[in-house]
Amino acid sequence: MMLFFKECKKILRSLTFLIYCAAVLAMYFTQFHSDIGGPLEKPAPGEDSYGTIVREVPEILMPVAINCLVREYFSGSFTAYPYGFIKHVRLTEKEKARMAEIIAEVSGITPEQLDSFDAFEQGGYYMDENGDMAYLEPNIPEISIPSDLTYEHFRDLMRKADKIIGGGSMYGDGFIVGNFSRIPKTYEDALAEYDQFIDKDKVTGAYARLYCDYLGIVLAMLPVFVAASLARLDRKSRMEQLAYARKISSARLVFTRFFALAAVMLLPLILTAVIAHIRVKGVYAGYAVDSFAFLRYVVFWLVPNILTASAVGMLVTELVSGLLAVFVQGVWWIASIFSAVGGLTGGIRKFTLVMRHNSLLGHDVFYGQWTDIVFNRSFFTVFSLLAIMLTAWIYEQKRRGMIHGLTFKSSHKNTERQPKA
Repeated sequence: MMLFFKECKKILRSLTFLIYCAAVLAMYFTQFHSDIGGPLEKPAPGEDSYGTIVREVPEILMPVAINCLVREYFSGSFTAYPYGFIKHVRLTEKEKARMAEIIAEVSGITPEQLDSFDAFEQGGYYMDENGDMAYLEPNIPEISIPSDLTYEHFRDLMRKADKIIGGGSMYGDGFIVGNFSRIPKTYEDALAEYDQFIDKDKVTGAYARLYCDYLGIVLAMLPVFVAASLARLDRKSRMEQLAYARKISSARLVFTRFFALAAVMLLPLILTAVIAHIRVKGVYAGYAVDSFAFLRYVVFWLVPNILTASAVGMLVTELVSGLLAVFVQGVWWIASIFSAVGGLTGGIRKFTLVMRHNSLLGHDVFYGQWTDIVFNRSFFTVFSLLAIMLTAWIYEQKRRGMIHGLTFKSSHKNTERQPKA
């Protein structure tokens, strides 16, 4: 325990940790705290609009999905997000032929028509000559969905299309409904969502999700700086050589530092979570609230982000450098931010690093993905522990004189585990 508290003290005194705290507090107060405002109003009957809702309606989903599939076919590029990274997939001639057969079956456009059509226009929004936004309809062959095409067979064909693309496309089971079947929300729908907010989320559960949505963005990146900086400080002060000379095991040293990083970086989250709970409880005075919602969501949702970014920082810094650790985590972070196929809500997948649910509503949407969410958080927790195990192994090999950076040596082992001269 003495080593743990020494590591915590070292982290607390570092400039990088203070910057980390400032960034977390800034994110909290500018994005979440300022948005709490007054209580969420109960929907009233007769309003012009209640927004939209995701609902599986075959009559809406099928034509929209088919239209998108045809446009992507003509553009020559299919968008997919395997493992959270955006990927623009270009099919081989053999794959294009298989995709053309699927398109023919769902749209009535034959492969011959696909090959001969040369007037394709992508369409979309553009700036006209007056500087105003305008919309250009895409120019594709006329789609005629066969009358005998059942919805079940259509979904089977979309799964095949997703498989041809390589998985993670908009046509897969996890994303097709959210992408292509949004309908206007009725008063009854809006009232049901509000009732879930009050009865199931107990108010604070919904705010805790929104809190994690905002803070999760920075916590998937910032810890890598703290972890990399800690290793750099040790090298600068030659603490690394002192550790090499001691009998403490590499695993104990590395894991202690890892858990110290996680514990210390959790402190500003506990502080802001308490402030958030007090603020929300004050706004919703008289309502029954969940007193432990913020704590549960912080541990379940945000701790895996801290663990993952810290593990990447420690592993890559130990193996190569802190600069590369920041670069690697930065690329992963950016890719995850821009890979939200389902938008800011409903787009959580098994390998999404930055989970998003930017809404106080949508309890059923969030928990409708619960299996993937549990897998997601478990995956990144296990990933971080495996990364730290690898870090400890690399550290041990350095102590033995077997590795220096990326260079492996096959002889002259440092059997006494002494620092090299």
